[in-house]
Amino acid sequence: MTIQDDPKTQNESEETEEKPTNCFCGFMKNHQILSIFIFVAIGVAIGVGLSYWQPEDSASKDLAIQWIGLPGDLFFRSLVCFVIPLVFVTIIISVSDMLSVGNATSIGFTVIGLYITTTICAAFFGTMSTLIFKPFYKAETDPESADVGTKEFAEVSLSDTVYNGIFMDIVPKNIFAAFTEGNFTAILFFAIVFGVALFPELKKGQESRLMQVLKELDKVFQRVIRWIIFLTPYAVLSLIAANIGKQANLSKTFANIGLLMATSFLAWGMQVLFVYFGLYALLTKSNPFKYLVHIVPAQLFAFSTASSAATIPKSIESCVDSGMVPDVIARFVIPLGAVVNMDGGAVYFVTATIWLGVLNGQEITASDFIILIIIATLGSVGTAPVPSASLVLIMTAYNTLFGAADGSVPNGFGYIFAIDWFMDRMRTVTNVTGDCIVTGIVAHRCPMDDQEANNLGALNQTADGKTALGNDEMEEVDMDV
Repeated sequence: MTIQDDPKTQNESEETEEKPTNCFCGFMKNHQILSIFIFVAIGVAIGVGLSYWQPEDSASKDLAIQWIGLPGDLFFRSLVCFVIPLVFVTIIISVSDMLSVGNATSIGFTVIGLYITTTICAAFFGTMSTLIFKPFYKAETDPESADVGTKEFAEVSLSDTVYNGIFMDIVPKNIFAAFTEGNFTAILFFAIVFGVALFPELKKGQESRLMQVLKELDKVFQRVIRWIIFLTPYAVLSLIAANIGKQANLSKTFANIGLLMATSFLAWGMQVLFVYFGLYALLTKSNPFKYLVHIVPAQLFAFSTASSAATIPKSIESCVDSGMVPDVIARFVIPLGAVVNMDGGAVYFVTATIWLGVLNGQEITASDFIILIIIATLGSVGTAPVPSASLVLIMTAYNTLFGAADGSVPNGFGYIFAIDWFMDRMRTVTNVTGDCIVTGIVAHRCPMDDQEANNLGALNQTADGKTALGNDEMEEVDMDV
């Protein structure tokens, strides 16, 4: 082989040629976090300007906001479009691989136990934070406050939330309908069963053709996702500008709901500090900050998209890049967490419901907090991993506690709806942080020995090594372009 034919030499040559590039795209690629912060600042500035813009024809403002928000909407739609099949393929491959290396059972029980624990703790800290700030809440009887951006919500009982949101969603009648509706819970369940059923084919000593096809699909979906993720800064600018621009009175909105935001932030902070940091330090006997520094890109992406599901590829990449998490574990734990681990929502269900209750003059008792912890723990599992999915459960919790059987929108809900674009992003950051922390703990508690690692490596080899090398090289070239 000549020097010119050496792939390693070619890659080094390509990298050397690309380093001097000073174009804007090159800056975004090499400084992803800084780029997002810059575009966030620009988006906030544009949004504030739009919020104070009062044209004679209000339709022109609505039209401007609609088109400004178009790139963000297309970004999110395209992410969900490709993330759904990626999750399906990833779960099948990871379940089959873990069964092959013998770690599936221990990992499964560890993951479920950790996710249940963190969700219960989230509801508890939401309660504690609410008790701290509750004396400062004030009742508000102005009916106009309920008209700030509200919309109709159908009445949903607690029983219906648990029955339909958890159990009926788990087992689909039609898997194609689940894909069409974006039902992540059903897709996850079907993929796990499919992966277990595919495992006997792997025991025969050679990889089945179906598994080879799935792994090729996995590569293709990941490549497309990376193309989409590269556009994150533009989408952030679009989404934030459009959401802030919709608010007619920013000062009034934030003045009335500032206490709720403070309550939620305190609870999220306690969840991260005491539960995530504490559990990681206790169960891994190591410094959590050395691991957390690697998941910052996933947290920023979660803030940008407000969707745990859309963040799955970035979360997997961040965990694996830490060098502490095997790829197969990340590919199983992260997608599962995106569906069942909604710690940020569990906090917000408690804080928002009690805030609404006090605002509407409801009497809050100790039993209300106990019921809320149960609702938040069970209801968060049935919450879709997409933006603003928690709003319906907040209404459900309020109606369950305070008997608003007519399903009417309570006074003050307009404020919650008005700032949900921001609070939803903070919930998602908390959720994704929890997913990554649990993944790191599972990787430490369920390690793979050398033999299992070798078995996994053998499973991931394709029949033609040269073809695999060619695909990897083409993947790098495609991304550089």
